[in-house]
Formats: sequence, C-alpha cells, structure tokens
Amino acid sequence: MLPVVTAPAGMLAVWLALVAPVSPETAAGTVTGLQILPAPERTEVVISLEGQVTTRDFTMEGPDRVVVDLLGARFSSDSEQRARVDRGGILTLRASQYDRDVVRVVLELDRPVEHVVQSGDGYVRISLHGPGETFQPWSLSVPEPTSPNAGIAVPATASADNGEARSSRAATNRRGIVADEFSRRISVSFSGTPMQDVLFTFSEFSGRSIVPGAGVAGMVSADIRNQPWDIALQTILESHGLAAREYDSGIIRVDRLQDLTERAEVEQLVTRPFRVNYGSALDLQPAIESLLSSRGRISVSASTNSLVVTDVPSVLEAVDELLMGLDLETPEVTISAKIIFVNRTDLAELGIVYDLKDMRGNQLNVVTPGLIDSTGDGNLNEQVDPPTNVISLRGNSIAALGNARQRVATPSLQFLNSIVMGRMTLLTFVEALESVQLSDIQAAPQVKVLDNRPARIQVGERTPVRGVQRSQQQGGDEGSLFIGAPQIEFVETGIILEVTPTITAGDLIFMDLRAERSGVEEVGIELGYRFNTQEAHTQVLVEDGETVVIGGLTVTEVEESRVGIPILQHLPFVGRAFRFSSQSRIQQDLIIMVTPQITRR
Repeated sequence: MLPVVTAPAGMLAVWLALVAPVSPETAAGTVTGLQILPAPERTEVVISLEGQVTTRDFTMEGPDRVVVDLLGARFSSDSEQRARVDRGGILTLRASQYDRDVVRVVLELDRPVEHVVQSGDGYVRISLHGPGETFQPWSLSVPEPTSPNAGIAVPATASADNGEARSSRAATNRRGIVADEFSRRISVSFSGTPMQDVLFTFSEFSGRSIVPGAGVAGMVSADIRNQPWDIALQTILESHGLAAREYDSGIIRVDRLQDLTERAEVEQLVTRPFRVNYGSALDLQPAIESLLSSRGRISVSASTNSLVVTDVPSVLEAVDELLMGLDLETPEVTISAKIIFVNRTDLAELGIVYDLKDMRGNQLNVVTPGLIDSTGDGNLNEQVDPPTNVISLRGNSIAALGNARQRVATPSLQFLNSIVMGRMTLLTFVEALESVQLSDIQAAPQVKVLDNRPARIQVGERTPVRGVQRSQQQGGDEGSLFIGAPQIEFVETGIILEVTPTITAGDLIFMDLRAERSGVEEVGIELGYRFNTQEAHTQVLVEDGETVVIGGLTVTEVEESRVGIPILQHLPFVGRAFRFSSQSRIQQDLIIMVTPQITRR
C-alpha cells in the first residue's frame, strides 16, 4: 500500500508514493572505491567493496548509459560522487546511495556497447565490449562519511584522484536545482493548493530546506505521478513564473523571476578564472560571452590558456556548466593520402629514304656527300659536302631524293643499300624505331589534425610568375595606358593535401578534402611557364581506417603521321616502301586514394 502524507491546515489531501522499495536499515557491503582499467577488446570497471552484494543492471538512451545497482550495499560517502573520465568509451561516472541498501553506479558512454556484470567477494566487475583502446587507468577513492546521514544522496560532485572532475559547488550559489533522474520519486496531487503549502510538501518529502521569497504566491493545481521530486518541483515553479536557486549550504530559495533579475542588478560581482584544458581559450570566448549579464565581462589569459570571467555567482555557475560540455578532449585524425601518376608513351617510326645521284652531273647532296670531276680528266677527284647541291649545265643529267626530310631521330635500326647503274648511283636508307617510355610517380603525404580543424601539407616549389600591371595614365588623353613595374606572383606547385575532418556518430569521418599534384614547364620567353595539374576536390564520408578512391582519371592521346612520295606511297603492298610513318600513343593514369584513421589517447 502506498504511504499517505497528511497536509497542513488549509491543504487538500496529498498522496506521496515512493517507487524505490523499502529496505532494511543494514547492508552487507560497503563501496570503497572504483577503478577503470584497459583490457583486450574491452574496458573493465571494477567496484571495490567490503563484503558481497547482488546486482541488477539495465541500459538507458539519450545519452547512452549503463546503470548498475548494488543490492544490499552502502556508500561510504556523504554525497553523490561524480567525475569526468573520458577514456575507454566512458565519458562520466556517477555513484550514489540510491536507497538505504542500494548503491547505484551510472556510466555515461560515448556510444552504445554490450556489457557484462560479474560479482564476487569484495568486488563487482562491469565489462564493456569495445575495440580495446589503450589508456591510462583511472580510479576514484570514496571518502569516509562525515555525517550520520551517510548514504542519503545529495546532488554534489566529487573530485577524482586524477584531478579531472570539476566541482559543481565552486560558486557561492547555484542556478536552479541540480536535477537528477535518479532522485527519489514522488506521486502527488494538488488542487487549488497555495504555493507556500506546495513548497512545504516538497520540503518534508525531500528533507531539504526550501525558503520562499516575499513575492511567492499563487494557487497550484497539478497531478505528479512517479517523477523525481526535484524535476517535479522545478516544473511546477516554471509554470508559475518562479525559479529556484540552490545555495552551497544546500538551502533552496524560491523567488519570482522578476525579483531574481532585479537582485542580479545589485548583486556583488565575483571574478573567477576558468582553465581551458583541451582547446583554445580564445575560441571558447564567444560562447561564454553569450551567458554574461549586462554587468559581466570576460578576458583571455593567453599565457595560462584561461578565461577570466567577472559576473554574478549564478552566471559563473552557468559558465562552469557550459565549459564542462565544451572543454572536451578532441580526438585526432591521421589522414594518409596516396597520389599515383603513371605516364606511358609508345612510339613506332619507319622511314625509307631514296637518294639518286648522277656522279658526273646533277647531285642533290642533302643526305650524303657527292663526288665531281673538277679537272675534266674524267676522274672524280673532289667531294662536295651537304647541303651543297651540284647542278650540271653541260648535258643530260638527273638526280632525285625521296623522303629526305623525314628521318627517324634516333633510329634503333639502320639499313643502307646502294645500286650502281653506269654513272648513276641509287642509295636507299631504311630506318626504324620502336620505343616504350614508362614513368610511375607516387606521392604519399600524411598529416595528423584535430577533429574539425583544417590541415594542409605541401611538398614542392613556389614558382615566380612575372606579370605586368596596366593602369590609366594620369593627366593624359582619355583611354591611354602606361605599363607599370613588373609584378611577381608566386604559384605553389608539387604535392598539396588540404583536409578538414569531422568525426560523426558511429566513428564515421566526414572529410572536405583537396588533393593536388602539379608541375611547372617552361614554354618560352614570351609565354613563360605552363602548369600541369592533376587535382581532386570533394567531400566524402568514410569509416575509420577505410581507404576510399576519391579521384581517378585516364587520358589517352594517339597521334599518327604519314609522309611519302606522291602516288607511289598509295600503291597497294609496295606503298610502304615509299613513305615515312610515325605512330605515338600517350596514356596518363591518375589515382588519388585517402585513408583516415581516428587516434584517441
């Protein structure tokens, strides 16, 4: 049967129901400490205790949590212990006396994982399945209780032995009540109940001191069923234009919002430094400025990477809470890229050159030198070197050349044949070349960068490009121009990788990426340089450690030329002997691959 609470005079009947079962006053085990340890393919959470307990566990979402209740246990601390962990997939850890013989441990995770709970004499082990990351062990020593009310949960924050927990009572007072979904649950109905009596009811139920301000009034009609008492109280206050503030002593004061605003205008200002551990204080300054009151101010200490905030205590508490969510350790991303450029050139050339010489008459000395009879005694006694031609005007004579200007530059095969017919000599040159040129250029840039930060790496040159500045002539005719001093612009070439990674849910990585391979080639004095560039700019979403091809391009260029003796080069079968042919095939392949990998400490 649910317990019934009798209201004071003037109140309607109030029914309060506790969801947690009534427990015996004594418990078998006492929690003395907690540890988080790395293990192969899992993270171990070890709870040390005196004695042996039974357990029950369940999971929650939004955020992802694993909740473990130790039945028949007591917590050796006066208040809830809460600390930021940020390792092994665990973001924060909380432990408190949920009921008289129930200790509740809550693990807030960065993603949902499977878990196994094992208990024994003196310990409870929570195994979280995962990739088995390497991290520094973490431990929390639970202090001995200092009051006879040990085991009653009070929303507070404990500092861990590694110094990473942040006290939520650092300021003089709080902004509102620290809501906790694991607080004692209440079921209550109000119908036209004065606000003063409602506050008294919550004070009696929670055992907390609640003081209403002078302007707090009004009638409350509400039906609360199985809700945490602190959340239920704040909801009722907000619906009536009221706000609660919890002081460092634990007293809760309720005032009208208008009164709080007026009090903030005359409240004493407090100056407090906030150390930024995992980022830049300058980057967080705009977010903190939005919380400041009209009297508040903020400055950045670059030497200590801290924010110095001056404002009323309630604003300082809000700044502290916001920094807890913003000042988080940012994982790093290692970006490995591979740029492969293959250039293949196939060349085939075949040429036949004919040189017909009349040894006593006309000679076209282009391919080979000739001999003449300079004395007239009938003997060839003088050589005429190319390119001097000999023209005879004394009688009938003939000389001919075929394909003389089309020669293979660096032939791999040469064949010479000569036929003497009286005073005529026919020289035939056969030249052939077949070559394959292959160049394989691979670049593998790698860069490590924080999440959501841009990174750039370049291996190459900065080429100066000369330009001319043209401008309107001063004081001259309209439209006249003059050429100013030359302007030098530097163009970056080489291997360039620019990337901005963003880690999304499920360890997916979104990348805004630009990869470039470029080179410079001189094309002449007037034109200057030509820049050959292979570039890819894209946005991709890949898994951690996955290799993705973000760019692929194949360019094939085929060129064929034929030069030969007219009519003869077109004859079937024998036409090849009267022409020069050249075939070239250039194929260029470009592949760009990227592999991102998340690095966590």
